[in-house]
Amino acid sequence: MIQDYFQKSKSPFYGFVITLPIFLIYELGLFLMRGTEFNYIKNGADVLIENAISTLGFDIFYISSSLFLMAFFIIAYYQKKNYDSFKIYKSYLSLMLFESLIYASLLLFLLGNMGLYLMDVSVENIQFNLILSLGAGIYEELIFRVFLLFILYRLVKFIFKSMGHFSTQFFALFLSSILFSSFHFMGAESFTQDAFTIRFIAGILLGFLYINRGFGITAITHSFYDIFVIFQLT
Repeated sequence: MIQDYFQKSKSPFYGFVITLPIFLIYELGLFLMRGTEFNYIKNGADVLIENAISTLGFDIFYISSSLFLMAFFIIAYYQKKNYDSFKIYKSYLSLMLFESLIYASLLLFLLGNMGLYLMDVSVENIQFNLILSLGAGIYEELIFRVFLLFILYRLVKFIFKSMGHFSTQFFALFLSSILFSSFHFMGAESFTQDAFTIRFIAGILLGFLYINRGFGITAITHSFYDIFVIFQLT
């Protein structure tokens, strides 16, 4: 059972199943808060996707949520085609939440002892911050772990054809963590070496978690971590 749990909980299918409720809560929260700092509470990864799409001349309204749903249906099709089953073990989902809670606590302990946090809680309204944390967990992991790690791995492998799997994965993880850290300074926050370093370390840790435990647990861990930070700093 343990081996089956670790195999299934790491799979893209279980990853998207467990993050789907969080995705729906995040999008519903954005919809209900329209007109009240709506643009601000969108997480940075959400805005990053929309800005990239807008440069192509497409309608950007909820484009990031459309991408998530598209990825979800692709995974569902893959699951049906290869396994011919949508059976979900509820106990596995509960274990995934518990496992993510442990990882988030460890992340809070490690980064908290360094005196810096991934999330900047600059809005006093706790509802805004909670919605933001849910979106960050999903969209940042979707961009910087699922998409970017895959792209960078393929790119490094293409350039250095003789490089082994472990070395290629390491360089992809290293580069994605640099981009993950740099991304947080795209807004109003000023660059500091300490903040960059802590976020780079967080990128390495979350990337390592994604490689070993998959998208779902990594995204939930990120969301739990941000929620812990909110209640600690507000």
